[in-house]
Amino acid sequence: MRSFGQKVSRAMSLLGVAILIAALVSAALPMQRTFAADALPVLILPVDKAQFLPGARFDFRVEVHAEALPENFKVTVNGEDPSTLFNAQPTTEQWKFGRNETPSTSLIWRGLSAPQPGDYTVEVTAGATVKRVTWTVRQPLPGNAKNVILFIGDGLSVAAVTAARALSRGVREGLSNDKFVFENFEALGLVSTSSVDSIMADSANTASALNTGHIGSVNATGSYSDTSPDTLDDPRVETFAQMIKRTRGMAVGSVTTADLSDATPAAVWAHGRDRRDLNRNTYLTQVLDENIGIDVLMGGGARRFIPKAVEGSRRADERDVFAEYETAGYAVVTTRTEMNAALANNPQKMLGIFHPSDLSVWLDRNVFTDNLGQFTDQPGLVDMTVAALEILKQNPNGFYLQVEAASVDKQMHPFDIERALADLIELERSIAATMDWLRENGKLDETLILVTADHAHGFDVYGTVDTAKFDAGTTDLERREAIRVYNAALYPTYEDKDGDFFPDDWAPSIVFAWGVNNFPDHSEDFRVSRTPRVPARCQNVGEGDAAKVVCANNPDDDPNGIVMNGNLSPSTGSGVHTLQDVPVYGTGPGAERLPVSNHQREVFFVMAGAIGLDLTAPDGKVVAATAAPEQQISVAGFSLPAELSGVFFLVVGLALGFAVSRRKVAA
Repeated sequence: MRSFGQKVSRAMSLLGVAILIAALVSAALPMQRTFAADALPVLILPVDKAQFLPGARFDFRVEVHAEALPENFKVTVNGEDPSTLFNAQPTTEQWKFGRNETPSTSLIWRGLSAPQPGDYTVEVTAGATVKRVTWTVRQPLPGNAKNVILFIGDGLSVAAVTAARALSRGVREGLSNDKFVFENFEALGLVSTSSVDSIMADSANTASALNTGHIGSVNATGSYSDTSPDTLDDPRVETFAQMIKRTRGMAVGSVTTADLSDATPAAVWAHGRDRRDLNRNTYLTQVLDENIGIDVLMGGGARRFIPKAVEGSRRADERDVFAEYETAGYAVVTTRTEMNAALANNPQKMLGIFHPSDLSVWLDRNVFTDNLGQFTDQPGLVDMTVAALEILKQNPNGFYLQVEAASVDKQMHPFDIERALADLIELERSIAATMDWLRENGKLDETLILVTADHAHGFDVYGTVDTAKFDAGTTDLERREAIRVYNAALYPTYEDKDGDFFPDDWAPSIVFAWGVNNFPDHSEDFRVSRTPRVPARCQNVGEGDAAKVVCANNPDDDPNGIVMNGNLSPSTGSGVHTLQDVPVYGTGPGAERLPVSNHQREVFFVMAGAIGLDLTAPDGKVVAATAAPEQQISVAGFSLPAELSGVFFLVVGLALGFAVSRRKVAA
């Protein structure tokens, strides 16, 4: 007769074997599927590690590169059918893409709302392929800010801020004579800018990350890029502006020195995969067609508002978009004089378009005015920012305003450094004017102000140049002797005698020696250019499959400059963006949450937390913060993530079996 101990030992042995068998069977199931059919490429959008606020609206696409969905095709979200979880039915779409006409079959669920906080694992089975991504829905954060202002220096970097400060404030005995206003903000962090499928970035994916909290692809705005032929039907994600309009009734504005349809200003509201003409024209009409409700829109780009039949139009249709905005109740203005006159009538909404393309830069509006042509009555960034604030303040629910100094970037590309730095100083002056306006209107303590970049350029200062000696040189070697470094790099001789924070003379005797880390063939003399620079000229060569673009030094740009042999592809005629992290400065309620180091998508969550945005609450406001629940499986009083449960059972089974065998040996 077996003893009680032997019975327990046998029972434990059988239990261990059972658990081990169950674990092995469970682990073998995915392996069995790998032999069921061919592996198929699968694209899941939103992507892995995407983050949401609860209640945020988004589209969900599963794309399988096949003529049809395989028989075993299945999609689950935390083990549940997404149609049941989201209470929405998908649409099936098919197309072919690429040079090889690769077939694609897709299911897309549109207009979903992100569920309650927690992690959500999406699993797609398609033939032998089993693909998983995990989304995180974050807990809304409490905050008491009423307004948010986001200043973006397009292409701004720490090096550019340092150089612009030296130009604007001067340096004496090693110390800056003064700081920029935003350098006194209490919060400072660094953010990375890479896109979801490229280490590099452009203004579309970066500005979208700031405005949505999602990391997209280069050229994409407010959406995840799929392979469909329609560049406007890609899965959308809701923007911060759309969220606060929908749930809080706040006012929204977008101000820029670029064409208003450009990547950064349009990221406030727009959705599309390709930032070129077709999408850009549509971005301007999305505001009206989709009733997005942007209250203030200011910048350039008049050519995209006029019908195709009108000379100079860039539209592909005959819509008179100016007239449509006017019908929608906007005060439409096209000059600084008209803008100021319209403000006297306290308009609720304003569309200000002041140039056919990008607005002229500060240096041309104030120094080299011959470059303005007929557009001599353009407002500056300070004018537009204060005008936007005057309109937005009328909304009792608060406001969100994005302000972009676009030509920091646009002038860095062709190495027109003085124009770029002057526009950076103008950005700082706009921030200072905003601070003054907020104080005067009693709104400073209730407003979060952030200053950041969408991406950076490879610019820096490494010394100074004696311009007289440089000009006297007849060879590159002689000109290079005028470049001073280390203790020979005497202070530049820019001066600001009139106290407007800009140099009085932009061609002094000692100037910055600066460089960039990427460039085409060009010449450089380190001097301000009286006309906008064109460092390289590009032309099409060859025909058919042999056709290509070749860029070469433009001898008319800096004829007395040092020849710089390029380090970019010969088809690239200007500098490009760089990988470096960019700074973000903050002040006001919620600024303390700025990341020390994170991806720039975190800026979106800082803005949402500052105003206590809860998209699931009736009034859109956080009531109380609670911990986000985790998706777990409970085993005998222990909790662990679901994806580790099979491993847990396997380990337990092996441990029990080992323990029982040891007991028998000991017996």
